[in-house]
Amino acid sequence: MIEKIPFLHRQRMYNIIIEEDITFTALHSIMDELISQGAFEAYEDCGELFLVVHDDVRYTVGVDGIDVIIANK
Repeated sequence: MIEKIPFLHRQRMYNIIIEEDITFTALHSIMDELISQGAFEAYEDCGELFLVVHDDVRYTVGVDGIDVIIANK
C-alpha cells in the first residue's frame, strides 16, 4: 500500500511517498544524499530522478518540490 508520510529532516518538512517499509536510518541517509546532490535546489516545475544507495540497497528516488517518492528497485 502506498503511503504519504510527513517527515521532518534538518528542520524542513517533506512528504515521503513509499510503498514498502523503510527504516528511519535509511530514510535519513537517503534525504542527506538527496540534499548533497542538490535535489531540493531545482527551480524547474517538473520532478527529477536520483539514484541513492544505502546498505547495498539501490533506491530510485523522484523529487518534486517537497514530495519525495522512493522505490527500492
